[in-house]
Order: sequence, then C-alpha cells, then structure tokens
Amino acid sequence: MTSPLRDRLERALADLGRQREAVGTFQQELAEATTTVAPRNRSITVTVDGQGELVDIKFPSQSYRTMAPAELGRLIVDTVTEARAEARDKAVAMLRDLAPTGLPVGDILRGPVDLDTAMERMDEVMRGAGLGTTDRPTS
Repeated sequence: MTSPLRDRLERALADLGRQREAVGTFQQELAEATTTVAPRNRSITVTVDGQGELVDIKFPSQSYRTMAPAELGRLIVDTVTEARAEARDKAVAMLRDLAPTGLPVGDILRGPVDLDTAMERMDEVMRGAGLGTTDRPTS
C-alpha cells in the first residue's frame, strides 16, 4: 500500500517528466523554425532561424540595383530587425503554454538552456531525499 504523500510525489514526478518532454519538443520546433520577411517593395527577403539568427538574404528582383547604398543598407537592417522580432514573437507564443508563472521566457530565448543539467540536478536532489528520479518514479 502506498501513502498519499508518495502518490502525490509520483504524480508530480510524472508531470515533471511530461513537462520535460514538452520542453524538448519546444526546443526541437524552435531549432527547425524559420521566419521570412520582405519589405513592401519586395526588393529583398530575409530569413532568420527560430532564435532570430540571420540565415539568408535574397534579392528576388533587380530593383535593389537602383537603390542608393545607404537606402539598401537601411532596408536590410530594418527587414532583419522585423524578421527577428517576428521570430521572437513566434517563439514566445510556442513557449507560452509550457512556461510556469514567473519563468523568465526572455532569458530562455536569448541563450541556450541546458535542460539536461537542470534535470540531473533535480534527480540528485530527489535521490538525496530518497524519492527516486524524474526518469523512473519509485513505487
């Protein structure tokens, strides 16, 4: 027979395992995501990855050739800025369902998060308390 506390802990660990899987899925989707933006005149297209890093610039027409260098430069900078903002908004929307209240979503999106290390620390704490690990709830 199991105690109510042990049952609650097992449910919490199972929930934590599901959350870990969901975060892994989020990270995979973010790694595969791209955002492409073009200005009104369609003289360029800019593509960024899920974290807003520039991955491609294309010139689908020859209209960029008639632009002054400063105008073309400003167009590129503005379009990259817009693409990065859209990529960030997409990432926040994807993360919104996962994020517990108070989670610094902006920090997570600005840099890599080592979830494996965080979960290993959690496992160490749980084992130290005699409660098992997040991989295998004890019975």
